[in-house]
Amino acid sequence: MARPLRIEMAEGYCHVMNRGNNRQDIFFSDKDRHAFMEALAESCEIYQVNLIAYALMSNHFHLLVHTAQANLSEFMRHFQVSYTVRFNRRNRRSGHVFQGRFKSLLVEADEYLVSLSRYIHLNPVRLRRFKNAEVRTRAGHLKKYPWSSFAGYCYLRKRQPDFDYSRLLNSYFGGDDSRGRRQYREYILNAIGAEIENPFEDVMHQSILGTQEFVKWVKEKLPRKESREVPALRGLQRSLSADQVVMAVSQFCGVEPAQILDRKTRAKRVRQMAMELCYRYCNLGQQQIGQIFKVDYSTVSVNRSRLKSRLKSDRRLKRQFKQAQELIMNLHN
Repeated sequence: MARPLRIEMAEGYCHVMNRGNNRQDIFFSDKDRHAFMEALAESCEIYQVNLIAYALMSNHFHLLVHTAQANLSEFMRHFQVSYTVRFNRRNRRSGHVFQGRFKSLLVEADEYLVSLSRYIHLNPVRLRRFKNAEVRTRAGHLKKYPWSSFAGYCYLRKRQPDFDYSRLLNSYFGGDDSRGRRQYREYILNAIGAEIENPFEDVMHQSILGTQEFVKWVKEKLPRKESREVPALRGLQRSLSADQVVMAVSQFCGVEPAQILDRKTRAKRVRQMAMELCYRYCNLGQQQIGQIFKVDYSTVSVNRSRLKSRLKSDRRLKRQFKQAQELIMNLHN
């Protein structure tokens, strides 16, 4: 039986979910949950993914994301591998953490984004132990639950850095202000004791959550070539060429393109910066980037890791990287 189509879309919204291997726990402690959030934040930054809602449960997780590029699979591969390494190292174990492929749905924003965020945020009170609990008890647990994005939507003091709260509040609740946050909080809490529709009942073709018109629009964008799994909307991806990225870095840093591409260059930080930006914005793998910079893929990986470590401690380099990134993003848009 063919696997569900993996649809990837620039400027798309996706619901992503995965379980622990053999339905086992994916967290042994809060330290693991912190490691999960760190890996998620790093992957979001690298792949230009906006996190809109999430909920961490004992043996599975839910994410609602916005992808600026058609790179959901790359983002999830990087994120899940990053967390698996952290989890196994911390708990002195080896092997798989997650149950194979993650599940994803392309979401029609205007019709389902809000109700899907509600479904995700209500997960912590769907546990069996809350089945007969009073609404007040469940609401209290939900507001205090530390491992979902709900509290940040309700209270400024509980917000997490680099999280996209305003996208939902501005578009559907009148703004990211006290009134909008109160309306969203009431929208979620009022659903605890009520009968609400399950948004997943409207999933079509195992891959799309949307109206018939949205499904038709998506189908028109799909490649005609049949495949078991097609990154279906990759044609919409607004990727740049490596030449564009190298030229932009050259102009910003005052280093000639030929020097950036030279393995013996003295401008090693600039070269590392160019490699990282090519990885983020050119839809290229490390092997392809290595061919451009005349090194093997492992050297690209090492250089990107060194830059990442240096960015944590070198404020000047971090500022330069952010400015170069803004220049690249202007080209990208």
